[in-house]
Amino acid sequence: MKKSKVFLIIAIIFMLIVFYVVYDMSTRTRFPGGKPSKKGEYNNSDKDSVKQVDPMEVEIRR
Repeated sequence: MKKSKVFLIIAIIFMLIVFYVVYDMSTRTRFPGGKPSKKGEYNNSDKDSVKQVDPMEVEIRR
């Protein structure tokens, strides 16, 4: 009976530590897409890294 009480106490303490770490991490981080952009700051998300071409101009090579 004493072993189960010790295990239960250790399990509760472990869970409290895990919940504290998760809460702390969630309060310190923010979603990057939710940050407002500053004026004059270059925004990389506006441009696509893939060159946009007209589908009718694509040349088929054989």
